[in-house]
Amino acid sequence: MKKLFALIASLKLAVILLVLLLVSLSAGTIIESRAGVELAGRAVYYAPWFLGLQALFAVNVVASIVTYFPWGRFRIGYLVTHASLVLILAGALVTYFFKTEGTIGLWEGTSGDVIEQVEGGTVTARHTLPFSIYLTSFAVENYPGTMRPAGFKSQVVIAEAGKSWPAAIWMNHPLAVDGYRIFQSSYQQANGRQASIFSVSNDPGQPIVFAGYGLLVLGMCIVFGTRVRTRQRAAASREAAASQGPSKAVAGVAAALALAFAGSARAAGPEVEALRRLPVQHDGRTMPFDTFAREAVWNVTGSRSWNGEDPVETVGGWLAQPQGAGMAPVLAIGSGDLASALGLPGEKYASLAQVASSEAFRRLMGEIQAAEQRQEPRRGVLGDAEKLLERAQHMQELVNGSPVLPIPSDAPPLHKWQPAPSPGLPGLLAVAQGPRLAGWPSAEAVERELTYNAVRPSRIAWVVLLLSLLASVAGWRLRRRALDVAAAVLLAAGFGVMTWGIGTRWAVAGRVPASNMYESLLFLAWGVGLFALVAFAFIRNRLLVVNASAGAALTMALTDLLPMDGFIHPIAPVLSGTPWLAIHVPIIMVSYAVLALGVIIAHMQIAFVAMASRREEVIAKMADLNYWYMLAGSILLIAGILTGSIWAASSWGRYWGWDPKEVWSLVAFLAYMAILHGRVDKILGRFGVAAVSIVAFQTILMTYLGVNYVLGTGLHAYGFGNSPIVLWMVVVALAEAAFLGWGWLAHRRHPEPVEAALTP
Repeated sequence: MKKLFALIASLKLAVILLVLLLVSLSAGTIIESRAGVELAGRAVYYAPWFLGLQALFAVNVVASIVTYFPWGRFRIGYLVTHASLVLILAGALVTYFFKTEGTIGLWEGTSGDVIEQVEGGTVTARHTLPFSIYLTSFAVENYPGTMRPAGFKSQVVIAEAGKSWPAAIWMNHPLAVDGYRIFQSSYQQANGRQASIFSVSNDPGQPIVFAGYGLLVLGMCIVFGTRVRTRQRAAASREAAASQGPSKAVAGVAAALALAFAGSARAAGPEVEALRRLPVQHDGRTMPFDTFAREAVWNVTGSRSWNGEDPVETVGGWLAQPQGAGMAPVLAIGSGDLASALGLPGEKYASLAQVASSEAFRRLMGEIQAAEQRQEPRRGVLGDAEKLLERAQHMQELVNGSPVLPIPSDAPPLHKWQPAPSPGLPGLLAVAQGPRLAGWPSAEAVERELTYNAVRPSRIAWVVLLLSLLASVAGWRLRRRALDVAAAVLLAAGFGVMTWGIGTRWAVAGRVPASNMYESLLFLAWGVGLFALVAFAFIRNRLLVVNASAGAALTMALTDLLPMDGFIHPIAPVLSGTPWLAIHVPIIMVSYAVLALGVIIAHMQIAFVAMASRREEVIAKMADLNYWYMLAGSILLIAGILTGSIWAASSWGRYWGWDPKEVWSLVAFLAYMAILHGRVDKILGRFGVAAVSIVAFQTILMTYLGVNYVLGTGLHAYGFGNSPIVLWMVVVALAEAAFLGWGWLAHRRHPEPVEAALTP
């Protein structure tokens, strides 16, 4: 009996169950992408075998808690962490059996009290609420000057037991009534009428789960603190390295860089400078003409500037001579195949006139429309032709002068600004050089955005971080303290530039810059720098600066150099009006950053095993550093997952909906938990931890990129499996497999020292 209990409570069983859970969850997302969420739920998520697997995992956790009784102060974190898992699973069980949820749609002036559960277009259950909802009115708020929804709001009257009261419901602001929560889900508009669709939820398991969330993060933080204290005691005999904070030097470097780049970027004539500062309404917000021109050049030519010219002068020239602009070959064609199909072999650019008069292009448009009706993705030449159509439409609007709107207007319903009284460039210059108009943003706000555009902080950051990398590598090789200090100062300066860039973009956009791939990359690089600076205060290790500067420089270089749309755009209603965007996204991106640092150091460790196996001390330091990265990154990762879950509960009424993004986040967390637990029981040795951590990071890449561009399903999907990112992910996976094979062969020739098992 004791042997059976020991087996049930064992770390080996825990690792096996973690791997089985993550493999099962991965399979569920693949089934969902191929056959739909209903089949994935029946085959995996709610299948008896998967529920049994979770139950066995819960038994393993409980048995492990019992095994270590009495726990003592050293195992408080262990107890809290593992008890929280049982609490979360118990809460999920309560949700599974006792949750009531459904939707109700109401036209203005109507009421209802019955919610319906719908699966596959069929109503599977109905539930009568203890109150009724009367929809008084519904309103959609659009971004200024557009028909793009910024939010929608319902005015309702709740009636219950002879009493009634008015209330409002809008996205991310549910209404609580008698244990039920009513969420603004969607809306319909038809024949001049408007209907609001609400989702309604009553989940007694949610408070239990959320309590488990808090205890889980708390417990993991206690474990982390315990490990840090243990390390500090072990290192107490070593003399602490003296250091002086580089904050003042960093501030000076960052400010000097910003001013230098900003000052050198603008040296045009007075008319161009006046036009640059002209406020215009575009894409749902007010911006200086400088930003409008930069975006216009990007949309038309696919480049940040045309022939190295100031975008303000380029767009000003197009507006001054619209006929010449229409004849100029400035539209990026996109591929040689499309150029040949258009009868322009070898050409990279076409004019608006060439595209508009091309019979071949019209045929391609017909094929695109047919594919769109069949709901088929447009690949190859059709995809390039669709992008060329967008560029041609942007150019057509420019030569017509229609998108340039500098005259403020409060006329409902769109509050759309008006064009200049006089047409063309002379009219815009007259407004720009005239008196300031009521409704324009402040001169300070305009200058802030101009400075942000001119400085281009992503470029400054990666250049500074590259210098930090060079200095840190030199300091590591030569063991010169001056180089170490220079590397640390440059790393902090690069972090300062990134912080300034994110803060300024936040001020310009009026929201946290965390709504698309470009902005998430900014936080990814920023997270690398942040963690490195914080960790360096506790771990004085040259390797920390080396791989942090490498990771941050690479990320910022990709952000700056890849052909990504870096302009500020309106965000979806579900992302606005909630603090969770500013909480969840930075946490999850910093977790990715920390785990990325770990995978860099894991590569370095395996490379040293293969090429410098005698440097045992360096290899051991790398393995130790990788452990700390994985532990800290895992805590941040689960904190990001849980804050996302709470956000989902506040937006849609369910804290877990098996969306592929959240599932793959959990898969990644389980992968790192399997590694950390395997390390404790020596299931994985030093080389095994490094190798498997490289494999585990592929789950992070799948979470960050694969769900968006490979699976093409769920609330976070951006593509349909036809992105070039798919090919690059395959190439990276094959390269990693080759690297690990090379490292494993070297590891067999130079086996690592045997270490004793660690204490959980």
